[in-house]
Amino acid sequence: MKYKYEVTLSFAGEDRNYAEEVAKCLSDKGIKVFYDKFEEFELWGKDLYEYFDKIYRNDSRFCVMFLSKHYAKKAWTNHERKSAQARSLEQSEEYILPVKLDDTQIQGIRPTTGYIDGRKNTPEEICNITLKKLGVEKSADLIKHEEDETLVYIPKIKRTITDLERKKFLKTSFTEIKDFFEKALIKLKRTNTHIETDFDQITPSKFVASIYVEGQLKAQCKIWVGGMFGRENSISFSEGVHTIDINNDNSLNDSANVVDDGIDIFFELLGLAWGYNFEGLENINLKHASPQNVAQYYWARFTNYLKY
Repeated sequence: MKYKYEVTLSFAGEDRNYAEEVAKCLSDKGIKVFYDKFEEFELWGKDLYEYFDKIYRNDSRFCVMFLSKHYAKKAWTNHERKSAQARSLEQSEEYILPVKLDDTQIQGIRPTTGYIDGRKNTPEEICNITLKKLGVEKSADLIKHEEDETLVYIPKIKRTITDLERKKFLKTSFTEIKDFFEKALIKLKRTNTHIETDFDQITPSKFVASIYVEGQLKAQCKIWVGGMFGRENSISFSEGVHTIDINNDNSLNDSANVVDDGIDIFFELLGLAWGYNFEGLENINLKHASPQNVAQYYWARFTNYLKY
């Protein structure tokens, strides 16, 4: 039977980082995967309750379900789970493929159901296991020719990443991190009436974010392109509860360095505060971080001051 999607993903918003890496990995290998961010235009204006029921019940070959304490509490994941379970009752073969992110028991998912442990497997490994379930070799990228849907396996071939590519990646990444902070500050202010926030673009490659609680400066951070010891391919972070020296870029609290593996460009975070009790960062790989991961990590460091 031919489905609209080969895999659909069901996850809680708190587990999005992990699920998104799986989604991107599957998509990069030519797998048609339903992941909400890939379908923003398609979802715009639709009755999502009805549309998601169709997606999770009829339109996919498999449903990869990321189970966690967050998954158990959310209304939308409950809706997706019920639709997927209705499909499971209608066919004899497995449909729901559980990935456990913790030991929370999810209503309707039997403890005897075979699962993959997401704590012991990286998103890429989950992707490769899913490919095997689909009958696709994990060692090669899958390209699907739209005209005849012929499957062609192309191996990944390493190359030299140019300095220009790194500079472009650094520039677009800084913009993504800046946009993340601007939006996060606005949301923080809207949801807390006693809080004021400020965003100050110092230069095209440097900004300062500040949080005031009842008129008093509670947290401030500076993020800029560059780092100590002449490192240009970095996005650095400085934080504090007092006013930060805007002009002194020789002192920092953390840094994300641009690296590559001959195929992809990504960040390697120093993670100098990784031992702190930051929520929602469990699935970030310090050695292979996206610009979104860097933004989330820096935001967690920055807002950690609000707990005290």
